[in-house]
Amino acid sequence: MEEAGGCPGRAPGPFGAPLLWERPGPLGDLEYVDLDEFLREHGLPASPPERDRDRDRDRERPAAAAPPRAAPSPGEPQEVEVLLNFEPDPADLALSSVPGHEAFDPRKHRFSQEELKPQPIMKKARKIQVPEEQKDEKYWSRRYKNNEAAKRSRDARRLKENQISVRAAFLERENAVLRQEVLAVRQELGRYRSLLARYEARHGAL
Repeated sequence: MEEAGGCPGRAPGPFGAPLLWERPGPLGDLEYVDLDEFLREHGLPASPPERDRDRDRDRERPAAAAPPRAAPSPGEPQEVEVLLNFEPDPADLALSSVPGHEAFDPRKHRFSQEELKPQPIMKKARKIQVPEEQKDEKYWSRRYKNNEAAKRSRDARRLKENQISVRAAFLERENAVLRQEVLAVRQELGRYRSLLARYEARHGAL
């Protein structure tokens, strides 16, 4: 049986009025409209740009854990600067420098392993007495050249010995400062280890 103003098999609303969803609307029958199609018909972008979608996905995505921070590199041992007050004697620097060249710097100069090898003690060759009648101009020229070469060799050896001496004095001072720093670092490390041991005893190992 069909009731007035209603659908077959359904009871009417209160006071015999049709139900709300059965009443005809002011705009007539409603139809389903696809949003993207509607936007395209009116010249609007059918969907947000790819950049916006990527940004939305990034916002929804859980943030990744930051990578562990790398410890700063200590650098090369030769580049480590040691705070040291070292003022060599100007006379020693003068004896360790080549005249007319830059002054010798014991803080920066490095000697090779070959330069620091001990030198053997050379025995002096026996002098050969040359008769006076054989001491001609060629003899004196050769003797002069030999004397000059020997003098240059002695000066170069003495210069190198002076440089090594001044450099060794600087390294002795630097070594004493570094030993003090190592002692302080070891004491600080011992305190940190003690704190860590007390923490682990109370809260467990890290």
